[in-house]
Amino acid sequence: MNEHLRFEDGWKILEQGIVKCSKLLEDCPGGRPTVNEYMNYYDCAYRMAVQKDQYCQEMYNSYKATHESCVCAMVLPHLMHKQGDLFWRELVKMWSNYCAMIRFTTGFLAYLDRCFVTHKKLPSLEDAAATSFFSPVFSYFNNEISDVLLTLIRQERDGCNVDMNLLMGIMRGICRSEVKTKLRSAVIQDTYLYYSRKSYEWIVQYPLQDYLAKVQETVQKETKRLIHYLCISEEEGSGLCLKAVSAPLMQAYENYTKEKHIGGQVLLQTYKQTVEDDLLDRCSRLTIDNGLDNNSFSHME
Repeated sequence: MNEHLRFEDGWKILEQGIVKCSKLLEDCPGGRPTVNEYMNYYDCAYRMAVQKDQYCQEMYNSYKATHESCVCAMVLPHLMHKQGDLFWRELVKMWSNYCAMIRFTTGFLAYLDRCFVTHKKLPSLEDAAATSFFSPVFSYFNNEISDVLLTLIRQERDGCNVDMNLLMGIMRGICRSEVKTKLRSAVIQDTYLYYSRKSYEWIVQYPLQDYLAKVQETVQKETKRLIHYLCISEEEGSGLCLKAVSAPLMQAYENYTKEKHIGGQVLLQTYKQTVEDDLLDRCSRLTIDNGLDNNSFSHME
């Protein structure tokens, strides 16, 4: 037990465990390690972490690389040549299977997660595993995954029946990964375009005072929606909503009043004082909170 364990020898054992668990990606029951196997993998990782010449950083890096290799070899082929609903269903299935795999592989290196990762302030093993999944998926299928997610969000916004458990399972997984900025940009841009289109419908559909009330109601709803989908704080959600929702709707209002030579400046000033100033004031009083839900993996169970 006191004998020094070289990284190459120790990682070979752990890699075998990860590869075994990767069989779960294809619904193979043989991917579940036995109790003895599990304890052997845990003991191996623990020894490499606590011995005099420890290999914590090497294990962390190899953990991420090995998981990404498994995703490239076993997940990406299942997503090839699929679009729309077929792509969505396969993505949900593969992510669910991957979460089952991760429950075992993060357990192998639980000591590393508790000590080294926390001390170094690195992304947790679950977060790193999420990046290992969604980074190659976005690299190869950026258009497909963006289209399907944005379509589902628009459908939910329009009142269509959407399986929110499945949608939020994927969204939370992405938000735990390093590709979350891609998702955020896509959602904000699509939200802006959505309300740019809506503004032209609403400005002729409602009297001006009702239009401004509609804007206020929409901003409140969309702030909650952005917080929920992007797993962000209320402060971030309020700020993003001003840009993605309030801006296009109020631009349409200003353009309409100018075009029709309507004296709408009083209404406009009232809106800014009661809505935008209120949102900005709430932003300044909020405690910054990353807003992440730490149950994205268990959510898929």
